[in-house]
Amino acid sequence: MKLNSKSRSQSLIRGLEILKCFTPDKPVLRLIDLSNQLNIAKSTIFRYLSTLQDLDYITKDEHSKGYKLGIKVLDLGFTALKGLGFTDIATPYVEELARQCQESASIAVLDGFYIVYVARSATKRWMSTNLTIGTKLPAYCTCLGKVLLAYKPFSEVKKILKEGELRSYTPNTITNLDVLEKELLSIKENGYAINNQELEIGLLSAGAPIYDAKGSVIAAINISMSSARVSLEELKQKYIPKLIQVAEKISFKLEL
Repeated sequence: MKLNSKSRSQSLIRGLEILKCFTPDKPVLRLIDLSNQLNIAKSTIFRYLSTLQDLDYITKDEHSKGYKLGIKVLDLGFTALKGLGFTDIATPYVEELARQCQESASIAVLDGFYIVYVARSATKRWMSTNLTIGTKLPAYCTCLGKVLLAYKPFSEVKKILKEGELRSYTPNTITNLDVLEKELLSIKENGYAINNQELEIGLLSAGAPIYDAKGSVIAAINISMSSARVSLEELKQKYIPKLIQVAEKISFKLEL
């Protein structure tokens, strides 16, 4: 429900806008950074930061003298993830997929420009980033994210992608919107996505959609492995059928 202007708290809106400025790409921000990004005077930003700091939603980074999100934001995040409900249902299936394939498996949901990991069973660590529940990664260059974007109108996808930078993490990263649109259409047609070293060299993964009782895609599940050990063809022939089967099991469970 949208509130009219009389019902809104401008102070609350500004406080939340400050929190939203912090992203995985920009975890630490200075006062001047926030002032420029929000086009608000530094003195005003400082007052909001002081209040958020008192409440433990913002902390001071002693090394850079900038600001970063505090522990209270993490508490809210985990509470929100718990409130999604389906993670309790899906987690045993993620573990089942990881056992079957002897590879790491994860579930993520879309949060604007990013995906957020809500369930994970790690067998081996292939990425330089340590993925845990709550980790955020750009949607456009992950198989989980591409699955979640594929089931949205591309006009909406373009709006989502304007929230961040389409950065080339590897030579395989898709940053051209026309190419990405074709990729997303193919994903929707095939019912799965493949990420061939688009986020990190050596990382190969595949993702499939998870549907709710209304038939809407609410999450995606993936399996990831080393490209030095598993070929693209082997991924398609051996792992993707198991991935899709588990995704269908979760979707069926959510329909009950």
